This record gives sequence, structure tokens and C-alpha cells, in this order.
Amino acid sequence: MKKIIYIIAPFLLLVCLTNCKEEPVGLPSTDSNPPGTIKNPVVENLPGAAIISYDLPDDNDLLGVKAVYMINGKEKFTNATMYGNSLKVEGFGSTEEQTVLLYSVDRSFNESEPVPVKVQPKTPPVHSVFETISIQIDFGGIQIQWENENKADVSIHILAADSIGELSEADVVYSNFKEGAFSTRGFDDTERMFAVFVRDRWDNYSDTLQGMFTPMFEMELDKSKWKRQIFLGDNTTALGGWAFENIFDGIMGDQGWHTTGGNGEYPIRFTLDLGIVAKLSRYKIWERRDYEYFHHNPRKWKVYGTDNPRMDIPQDQDYWKEGYKEDWAFLGIAESIKPSGDGPITNEDREYSRAGLEFIVPLDAPPVRYLRFEVDQTWAGSGELHFSEISFWGQLAE
Repeated sequence: MKKIIYIIAPFLLLVCLTNCKEEPVGLPSTDSNPPGTIKNPVVENLPGAAIISYDLPDDNDLLGVKAVYMINGKEKFTNATMYGNSLKVEGFGSTEEQTVLLYSVDRSFNESEPVPVKVQPKTPPVHSVFETISIQIDFGGIQIQWENENKADVSIHILAADSIGELSEADVVYSNFKEGAFSTRGFDDTERMFAVFVRDRWDNYSDTLQGMFTPMFEMELDKSKWKRQIFLGDNTTALGGWAFENIFDGIMGDQGWHTTGGNGEYPIRFTLDLGIVAKLSRYKIWERRDYEYFHHNPRKWKVYGTDNPRMDIPQDQDYWKEGYKEDWAFLGIAESIKPSGDGPITNEDREYSRAGLEFIVPLDAPPVRYLRFEVDQTWAGSGELHFSEISFWGQLAE
């Protein structure tokens, strides 16, 4: 048997050497022949950008098309594959006419002769957003509002003057929402200069809007004046020592108010009497510690306020379920959002929660004394509610 093997092996080697063909391995061979140029370019001008459509050259080894253009003195590139017939150039900071050079590129990375194409972008978002910005005084600072029709990615920079009048950055807001509002706080109620400008990711800047503003005085409201107010339909249950009054005892932790017997029913209503009439600026809610974004902590709710509730119809069920909303001011919808998004709770999520979840009261809201909450959803969805503490800020009504 061994002899047969030794005789066959040389025979097979001879057959392979005489009959097997060599197959290429790796990338195809390269050449130095440039491809043809693109044809019939058509331009669609956009805000700060343009889409250029074209006909591709008839080259078998075509790889794609490259655009070369200048943004703020720097050369930029945009590439498109052979499977499409258009590309987008963006980042222009003005409406001035620009020249874009289009090159065909083959698989050997040879480039065609450039085809110059003229584009004239529409008003860039940094300027269109800037034109919509308004500034008004707010508690402890200013509030800015803006519109962003194109939902472009922009950053809005807020500057504030220091004690010697020099401007420095106080806040930056990143947004691509169609409209927005933001308040920068932390200033006393003395007049100072504030300024705002818009920037995009290509380092295009708007002009600067500035003016002198005196922030409204803001203070944390005194919890010693608070008490529970019960209206028909309010949840009056408590689990063991988890009494309602714990939510304004100044203690944030694994304690607070805990309802019972929810049976999956919403909304969960409760009312707080601040003891004084105040124009509110904001509030914070502290979740039950070690149960952040979980269990019976509130997830979605609405807040209503008044300084003069109707005490003459205590047993009118329809009124205290829906009718009261016609007499009370709507102070907003709130939602607790886990910073890390879907998935397990992170240490950063816990730290964010333990600093207090802050919510802004509309600047045009009237002064109120009584606050009624309607909790529409908790994290567990069981119809029970717990949280540790709540605080309000604003100024006393005159």
C-alpha cells in the first residue's frame, strides 16, 4: 500500500503543474488612466448647503465622485459612490456664490479633470435661527426663545457680564428642535449685560444679540408654611410611616410618601398648600433613593395651580375630576427621563436623579398658592406612587 501512495503522489503533482491555472489574489491590478468627467450637473440650493445631481461617466472601473470646496478658508471633501447620481455639499456660512469642483474617481484612485459647478446656498441656519431669537428677563437670569425651521444642528451661546462688565460664556444650548426655549440662571437681581450668538459645527457664527437685563429675584419657598390640602379625588393613602408630609420635611433618601392599593388606576391626584401666594419659577422632585427611574417613582404628570380654589363644592365629583381645570392655571406637563436612555440604570443616572429632577414653571404663569398634581404614569405602572421630596422656587406675590 505504501508503494502505491508514493507512485500516485508524483503523478498528481505533475497533473497540477501542467493543468492548474493561476488565479489572481487580492485587489485587481491598477492603471493610470483617469476616468471620464461627470456630465450635466444640476444644482438644488438649500439653507447653507446644496445638492448636486449629475450623469456618471461610462467607465467600467468607476468608484465614485468627489466634491472639493472651501468652508471658512479650509478645503472640504464630500464623496459619493457610483451607485448614486448626487451628493450634498454643506457648511456654507453665507449666501454668496461658491465653486464646487467635482471629480470622477476610479478603482485605481485616478481622478478625472475637475468639473466646476456654481452653487449659491440659501440663508444658513446660523443666521436664520439668530434672526428669531428673543431675550426676556427670568428668575435669576434670562430666558431665550428661538425657532429652527430647518431643524439644523446648532449651538446657542449665552454670555453674561461679570462684576467688571466683561462678557464670558454662561451657558451653551445644543438643539435641532424646530423651536425651543432655555433659561440661564444663577445671577442676582442687579442689571447686567447678556448676549447671545449662534454657531454651527463648521464654525460659522451669527451676529451677537445683546442688551441690559435685570434678572427677577428668586428664592426657595419656606416649607414650614406648607401643608396638605385634600380635595375630592385626591389620594389620601399612606404605606406605614410613608406619610404625605414627608415630601416637604427636607430629607431626600429612601423615605417619603408612598401610596397603597393602586390597582393600576391613574391619574393619582394630590394637592399641596404652600401657605403663601407666590409666582413660581421652577421645582425639583427627588425620587425615592435606590429606586431611581424604577418602581413607583413618578414618570409623567401634570400640574395645576390657583390662589383661590372653590371650597363651596367639596362633594362635586365631576368638578374635582375635570371641571376644576377651567378655574386653575395649567402649569405644565412633566416627564422624568432617564439620561442614559433604554437599558440598565447607570451610576450617572442615579447621580442625576439624586441632584433632584428639575422642571420649569412657564414664565407667564400667574401667582398661586395651591398646587394640584395629576400623576398619569409611574415607572412600574401599578397605580401606586412614591417619591422622597419636593421643593419650589420663585418670589412672593405682592
